[in-house]
Amino acid sequence: MKNFIALSIATLSFSSFAATQADLLLKGVVSPILEISIDHEAVASNLDLGQKATSLKVATLTEKSNYHSGYKIKAKSTNSGKLVNTSDANSFVNYTLTYNGSNVPLTSASTQIYQTANLRGTYTKDLKISYNQPSELSAGNYTDTVQFTIEAN
Repeated sequence: MKNFIALSIATLSFSSFAATQADLLLKGVVSPILEISIDHEAVASNLDLGQKATSLKVATLTEKSNYHSGYKIKAKSTNSGKLVNTSDANSFVNYTLTYNGSNVPLTSASTQIYQTANLRGTYTKDLKISYNQPSELSAGNYTDTVQFTIEAN
């Protein structure tokens, strides 16, 4: 009988603490996306430097972001906007590059060329090169590398 009374009191005590409400906390996550890629045109690696070029499409830049504050694009040129002969640094071709129709400052320092706020998605921009017909160039291969970066705002 003693055990029955103790069990009854214990059961009564536990039931008096039962809640009338319970919360389910649900959480989710979306991984950040901040990507840039370049799709080169075949002509980009075979420019005819013996002829003038005007707004010749050399690549498509693809930007992808899901940052609510937007992003910025920066560019820098290894040779500061010159296609330089790999065997003769004194022989080069100055050129200009446009990004979606706007001139890209071609310096060896990373320079912001585009910024957007509150823009999410995937966007493509054309890259086009222009240069005058140079004279008295040394024979050989001419190169420059333009590096593009994407950063969240």
